[in-house]
Amino acid sequence: MKGVVPIDRAGQERVPPPAPVGTPARFLQQEELEALTHLEDLVSGDIPFELVYSDEYVDGAVVGLSPKVLKKLRNGDFSYQEYVDLHGYTRAEARAVVIDFVQESFARKLRCILIISGRGLNSRDKEPVLKQGLVSWLIRAPLKSMVLAFASARSYDGGAGAFYILLRRNKGGAPLVTPAN
Repeated sequence: MKGVVPIDRAGQERVPPPAPVGTPARFLQQEELEALTHLEDLVSGDIPFELVYSDEYVDGAVVGLSPKVLKKLRNGDFSYQEYVDLHGYTRAEARAVVIDFVQESFARKLRCILIISGRGLNSRDKEPVLKQGLVSWLIRAPLKSMVLAFASARSYDGGAGAFYILLRRNKGGAPLVTPAN
């Protein structure tokens, strides 16, 4: 080690770490974008519905709704505040009645309503035309922005031929205005 000269440490500084990059990793950006999109959908009412079908029973809820709330709705734990019976209506007439009924109920700040669609036993092909239509109407505009969940009613409220519908909270003071159907 003859001739080795120690390094002068007077001007030495530690090399600083690289500055953090301004954008998060790609997977974090994607997660944040998905979360933001989900929140915007929640606020606007554009959330997709999760549907559960069986031969007699149908229920649906916006994605992310607490399973406890849906279970209470299925069990009839929410008292319905108003109802409409669709027996005797054609499909087109029933659709208009349902849209008016749900919009009016939402405007009146009701939370749970009952719609009796019937089981279709007296229809031409013994098919529940109105029941199938009702599910379709509830998960599409203009009603989907007002509906949180729906479930086939308990037997004492109409059973498989009726639905409990849980409406979103209407906190606005202005009357509900929707575009022409």
